[in-house]
Amino acid sequence: MKAIEDRLTSLSLFIRKNGIKRKELKKEARTFMAFFSNIPDMRNQSYTKYKLENILGICFVMALMGKFTSFHHVEQYVKLKPRLFISLKLVEKGKYPSNDTYMRVFSALDNRQLTDDTIKRIRLFMEKAGEAAGSSGRRMISGDGQVIRGSFKGQGSAVNMFNLYDVSSGIVLTSVDVESKTNEIPVLQQLLKRFSLRDAVVTADALHCQAETVRTIIGRKGHYCFPVKDNQKSLNETISRLFSARKPDDTVTLPERECIFIRLRQGEISPEWEGAKTIVMSISSKREKREKRKGETMYFLTSLTDPQEIAEAIEMRWQIENGLHRFKDVQLHQDEISVRDRNALRNMATMNNIVYSLYRIAASVRGESPQQTKIIFEDNPMGMLTEICPLLFGNTFTMLVRKNMRGTKESKK
Repeated sequence: MKAIEDRLTSLSLFIRKNGIKRKELKKEARTFMAFFSNIPDMRNQSYTKYKLENILGICFVMALMGKFTSFHHVEQYVKLKPRLFISLKLVEKGKYPSNDTYMRVFSALDNRQLTDDTIKRIRLFMEKAGEAAGSSGRRMISGDGQVIRGSFKGQGSAVNMFNLYDVSSGIVLTSVDVESKTNEIPVLQQLLKRFSLRDAVVTADALHCQAETVRTIIGRKGHYCFPVKDNQKSLNETISRLFSARKPDDTVTLPERECIFIRLRQGEISPEWEGAKTIVMSISSKREKREKRKGETMYFLTSLTDPQEIAEAIEMRWQIENGLHRFKDVQLHQDEISVRDRNALRNMATMNNIVYSLYRIAASVRGESPQQTKIIFEDNPMGMLTEICPLLFGNTFTMLVRKNMRGTKESKK
């Protein structure tokens, strides 16, 4: 049993174990578009020609295909390949929204509302799936910035989107644009106040190893596990000295990493690091195996005490980069988005966040990787939605669980 919760793996194992067939999940893909019908339209209604939910539906389909990189591209694609959009009743033949229409919608759209009305549904499903699968352990939440290089047009730097990611459920809780890397510090501190941290482990890169961030997490009943580097020189030197002076209390060996632990005694580090219980020396062997170079050594400060739990948190912290960011850049081509309006960009990133979560769920249902699932459904995104829509609406998933578990019990008699 993993110490850090992984609801997507639990869902996949549960579906395999209970023999739930994908054919049992078939439902009209357009059902998902209902997500967009409750979002308020900020446009002047006397001048609107196209429904807001249809505009969002078109862009959602484009994002599913990994083609949501500019509003001009959306306009051209729908005009040249309208068949799918007509079949979904998102457009009428010969009547297609313009580049400016998409831009106006995404510039005026309330990002908080878009996030709440879509991600909330996915989050509720993941909670229900986790309960059914009997997954346990602490949730893990990671924060990290992702530069959208296509947003650079010779007018300042490219836009950096800061993502707060629920690693345990594969859900991006929110994406916020920040002016620079150092501006991420107050952004993370504010975002942590918006979400429940009870019994969750929060991690981010060394920039965020800040006394104020630590106090916020502990004050909201959460835990933290942060790498420590030279931005906290005094703390880094203290940890290094302790590892030189004391024998380790525990060691955990993972396939490509060794974690060495020292439990802190009273007064060994500054009291400003509230809740600090353990320091860790993590020695990675990935470079050694792949590049024949010396493994990287990093220090961590954490409020956790269980060695296995800490080791898993250190290993899983890379999923925001190797999982979320890589998928969005490589599979969804987010790095190519050529829009500079910040609210429009946030909404485009949120659309990709929704798509990412859905591919993660579909991958769990199919027993494949998200990358494989995206390739399979690249030309048939509605096929992917058809397989998972029933899970996200009503009591379908609960009924399937009961049905299949009943069948399992009867077969044992």
